[in-house]
Amino acid sequence: MKNENLELLASALRTAGGNFDIPTLDLILTIKELVDDKGIDISLGDIGTIRNEVASRYRSTEQ
Repeated sequence: MKNENLELLASALRTAGGNFDIPTLDLILTIKELVDDKGIDISLGDIGTIRNEVASRYRSTEQ
C-alpha cells in the first residue's frame, strides 16, 4: 500500500478512535496480504521476513 494511502487510513482510524502509526499499519496490511496469498501455509519465517522488511523501510526514513 502506498504511503499516501497509509496516511489516509491512519487519519481515518484516528477519527474513528483508533491510533495506529504508519509502520504498524503497513505491517498489518502486508501480513494480511501474505495470509490471503498463502493461507494456512504461512510460516513464522514469512512473518519475520516481512517484519524485517517493514522495519528497514521505516528505519531508513527516520534517520
